[in-house]
Formats: sequence, C-alpha cells, structure tokens
Amino acid sequence: MTKAVDVFQGLVHERGDLLRRLTFEQLIQPEVRKVEYVAVESRRGRITTIVDQGTLPSGGIRVVVQGFLKKRFLPTAWNVALDGFYKYPDETTAPLTREDMWEFD
Repeated sequence: MTKAVDVFQGLVHERGDLLRRLTFEQLIQPEVRKVEYVAVESRRGRITTIVDQGTLPSGGIRVVVQGFLKKRFLPTAWNVALDGFYKYPDETTAPLTREDMWEFD
C-alpha cells in the first residue's frame, strides 16, 4: 500500500472512532449521515457515513464509514476503506465483521 492509502484509511477509522463515542440517540439524527470530499496527496476521495436503522430485530443500528480514494494511475479504479459497528438502544456496541461490510465494498 502507498502512504496516501494508509493516510486515507486512517481518516476513515478516525471518523469511525468519533462515531463510536456518540450515543444511540445522536447516531440516529439525520445530520450524522453525510458525505465528505477529501484530498490525500492530490488524490480525490469521498467518505460517506451510513446509518442503517430499522433493519435489525434488536432495534439496533448499523453504522458504516465508507471511503473511496481514486487510484493514482487507474482513472476508473478506487481504493476502498471501511469501518463500522453496531450500536444498540442500551448504548452497547458490537463490531461489524468483514462479511457484514461486503455490501459496502
């Protein structure tokens, strides 16, 4: 991996860590769902925060931070970075597995 990809993955994980600190009520607010455009070493990227609410039988939510960074020499290809977790109304969390995030890759 390149330095730019490492930095970009760090940005995605940093956003995930910040979201983990929010309460369940804060996470279900519309302003949490957002798209952010970034540049890392002149490469364009996009970081999207997805809050999937209402699909878990436990009443929990799935929070995914999805990042795409343009590859340097392939104009139609992207590096993908993901971070995510489950948050429940009792404020507990659980990690997402790789399989849980496949649909976002």
